[in-house]
Order: sequence, then structure tokens, then C-alpha cells
Amino acid sequence: MEELSLNDGKIILKDSPYYQCQKCKEEFATSEQMQALSDQLHQKFYFQRPIINAGRSLAITLPSDLVHYYKLKKGEKITIIPEGRKELRIRLAD
Repeated sequence: MEELSLNDGKIILKDSPYYQCQKCKEEFATSEQMQALSDQLHQKFYFQRPIINAGRSLAITLPSDLVHYYKLKKGEKITIIPEGRKELRIRLAD
């Protein structure tokens, strides 16, 4: 069974094949392996949330796992960046 974990912003996929240089011990993967990994990550680290009413505004709640991982607190600011008609990016404010 493969196990995904997030460690300081690095995603570790256990039991995933990769290549290792015998001289320098650097690890790398083929483009096909990277595409497969990207597909797996999209499926496993995917959050779908409903848009809710908050007074006269619309709001999106955050999953508690993300709140805990990013150490978010009530009142902190985020930046919402439109990436197209069907995509928004959320960035933590500095």
C-alpha cells in the first residue's frame, strides 16, 4: 500500500519506484513516473468545499487538516488570485 505524507512542504510517496545514481546517490524519476505521481497527488490532496452564506457575503470553509498544517488563525489574511474563469489560487499573506 502506498502512503502519501506531507513533510515541510515536501511530498513523500513511499513504495514509489525511482532511480538512484550509484555514484552520487541522487534520486530521480522519469517523466512518466512524474506524471503518474502528479495524477496521484491530485486525487489524494484534493479538497472540494461548498460555497456558503456568511451574512451578506459568500464564504468557503477550510478543512481542519489544512488549518492545522499551515497553523492558520482566525483573522489572518489570505490573498485570492484569479487564474482564469474556473480557477482561483489562494496564497497566505505575508
